[in-house]
Amino acid sequence: MSENSTRRLTLVGMVNPPTQRYAAAWRHPDSNGDWLRASSYIEIARLLEGGGFDLMFLPDALAIPEDALGDVATTLASGGKGAVTLDPITVLSAVIGATRSIGLGATVSTTFLPPYAIARTLSSLDHLSAGRVAWNIVTSTTDAEARNLGLDRIPPKGQRYDRADRVVAQVLELMGTWDPAALVQDARSGVFADPSLVSRTPAPRERAAAPGPLSLPRSPQGHPVLMQAGASPRGMQFAAKWAELVFVAADGIDGNRAVRTELRERARLAGRDPDELRVCAAIQPIAGSTRIDAVGVRDSLLAHIDEASAVRSLARLMHADAATLRLDGDAEGFLAAHRGATGSDGFEDMLAAVSAREGLTVRDLALRQSLDQLTPSPLGSGADIADELCEWQDAGAADGFVVTPALLPGSLEDFVEHVVPELRRRGRLSEPAAAPSAPTLRSRLAAKDAPRAQSPPRAHP
Repeated sequence: MSENSTRRLTLVGMVNPPTQRYAAAWRHPDSNGDWLRASSYIEIARLLEGGGFDLMFLPDALAIPEDALGDVATTLASGGKGAVTLDPITVLSAVIGATRSIGLGATVSTTFLPPYAIARTLSSLDHLSAGRVAWNIVTSTTDAEARNLGLDRIPPKGQRYDRADRVVAQVLELMGTWDPAALVQDARSGVFADPSLVSRTPAPRERAAAPGPLSLPRSPQGHPVLMQAGASPRGMQFAAKWAELVFVAADGIDGNRAVRTELRERARLAGRDPDELRVCAAIQPIAGSTRIDAVGVRDSLLAHIDEASAVRSLARLMHADAATLRLDGDAEGFLAAHRGATGSDGFEDMLAAVSAREGLTVRDLALRQSLDQLTPSPLGSGADIADELCEWQDAGAADGFVVTPALLPGSLEDFVEHVVPELRRRGRLSEPAAAPSAPTLRSRLAAKDAPRAQSPPRAHP
């Protein structure tokens, strides 16, 4: 068994209704249409918590996706991803009181908000949850988001990441302005907080840096677990510097192993222990009691995808004219002609790699994009899928998985019912009764590390 498999798998549930990566989710009869109610998210969080997941993660976008002309009609008419996006902080605030142990991941952009506002909001959530918060750090990608937040256009990628470096550093400084022992609350002496243990931030790196101190004591974790999903070279550099949990959407097991290997090496060069990073691969599993049942679920998903709508959505995504698309043309060439449209180099690299490897046409690409955004989609019984996930882990391709369900809550229910027991039987997830007490999300993740001295050395992938 490899060195990597001495760790328990990290499981993250991505929750982003009404449409996640499966474009027809809102139309499918097995989807829960009550996604504007807090009760829906509480139900999902409890399902994940009982199913051994470590984190419920909410993505975010600050604008409805536009086409090349700046129109949102295609996204709205098709119910495309991003047509509706609830604020993650608000949703997770509703979930906190209904859960006990699951981590809560909120996406917050560094491009628009000042560090003090980010620090105060995330520290508040971390206090209210007793230390269960993760911060998914994004830089945003589109001009539409920039305009909604008061800018003319989105800054270039390099500038966004440079700002992200400064913002994250300042947020962590602000979160550290209270010593853990600063909040005294001594009624007898009349001292609420010891001023000598509360400080301002170090000398500002830029004129706009917040001096602090933060108007909150230090949270149970000190600061939220840092999560990031950048797949470009600059994004991986950022992840290697800051991230504790990295969300990767690459082309299959080989692609994910290459990204994980590079991230670990970059972390080592940055002076970090590579084992501080947990690299979690995106998957959209389709599980059933048997493989035949799972194939039936996939067929149902495909049956609800409308080809014309899929083509329009692909054209919107890549800022192309749907009327001029050559559907039998080469998808790889189509993607090359519209490079940069999504604002995500890593995502476009993955689309191009899969299209080249599988020889996809534009029509194929449109249908696959509507089914799962070309995310790896393990299919079969619980044992089938568990075998595949263990293979990924043993090959050094992933420390865990971000499960992106096609249908909510059904796809997660199927995963918990069929796959989780198999992973537990293989020793990759803790049994419910044996789960270690972990007062914070960071402690929970650290508890997944088994004694490493007993593990045989593993060749570098």
